[in-house]
Amino acid sequence: MIGRMLRGLVDTRERRLLFAAGALGFLAIGALQAMYGPAFPAFRGRYGIGVGEVGAIVSAHFLGSFATIAASGVLLVRFGYRPLLVVGAAAMAAGAVGVAASPVWGIALASALLGGLGFGLLDVVTNLLFARGFGSRATAALNLLNAAFGLGAMAGPVLIGLLAPHPAPAFLLVALLTAVAGAFAWLTPMPRPLAVPAAALRAARAPLLGFIVVYFLYVSSEVGVASWEPTYLAPLVGDARAAFYTGLYWGALSLGRLVAAAVSDRMGPSTMVLAAALLALAGSWIAGIAPLAPFAYAWVGFAFGPIFPTTLAWLQRVFPQRAEQVTPIVIAAASLGPVVAAPAVGWAVAWAGTGRLPVVLGLLVLALTTAVAVLWRGTLASSRQPVGEDVG
Repeated sequence: MIGRMLRGLVDTRERRLLFAAGALGFLAIGALQAMYGPAFPAFRGRYGIGVGEVGAIVSAHFLGSFATIAASGVLLVRFGYRPLLVVGAAAMAAGAVGVAASPVWGIALASALLGGLGFGLLDVVTNLLFARGFGSRATAALNLLNAAFGLGAMAGPVLIGLLAPHPAPAFLLVALLTAVAGAFAWLTPMPRPLAVPAAALRAARAPLLGFIVVYFLYVSSEVGVASWEPTYLAPLVGDARAAFYTGLYWGALSLGRLVAAAVSDRMGPSTMVLAAALLALAGSWIAGIAPLAPFAYAWVGFAFGPIFPTTLAWLQRVFPQRAEQVTPIVIAAASLGPVVAAPAVGWAVAWAGTGRLPVVLGLLVLALTTAVAVLWRGTLASSRQPVGEDVG
């Protein structure tokens, strides 16, 4: 079914090139984001640094990605799609090579920052291109694109483990994938960005705020479950099996995106996001039943899968003329979600105990579901239309 749907999506040379650039790029960015943590022991041994210092390389990566995500709306208007994709691919490839080959820790950090700058550009610009370039099939295309990200995120740590204690070849492979993605992007015909007056953006504050809240809460929930699931499961099943079940969560998330792509023609994006949020809410509360918890969190991952990419398709329907301006805003908000939510969840767990983790995470998913329901109701008329005028 997926193969038949993919053939229907890439029915022109332009779409084939776009899909190749996007899929390779998202495999690479998924792998790069997920490889830093598993590479910590190798970094510590190579550079002679402590536990407190090694995490700085992740901070450098996300600092770079946040900077370009936040600036991408302005950069798109100034430079257009192709230059941003090519420059983003070049920056990320150079950053990955730098991390692989750096002789000193300071250069490794600078390389991670450079790679993060490219990561942010590839993330936002590719999602926007898929939303515009695949039209009424954007929901399917975006879910397949983000499934590629999930596959990369699963493969990257495995590759680091297989190559331990020498992670450099894994980072060089990411650089190669990114360079090939950049070459496809160079060859792909791309639309011109739409110029929108600032006053038009101010007129759409209410629905835009709704999307910002949804993305903030979604990424907080996704990362919250992934981060705290092992803590909750370890006393129940042991550390090794808890890690396995966390991997199952990510695998189920990718599977959810593939299934969403297959059924996207039968369900509008706003309805799909609401249904997915309700399923995730049910799974998060079932996780409170200890024997069912490992499978309940896999259920949550499966339900979470469609939410990020399908909400982008929903955003495109509500803001068909302004998606290039509002998408960077909501993705920047998404990237800040875990920054705020992670310490809040940690404080709540410290106060209530790890046995109450399903309740804490369930409340977070409840907030997400409520925000989705409010946004669904507020954009009901406009989200039914595949094209047309913006709301507001």
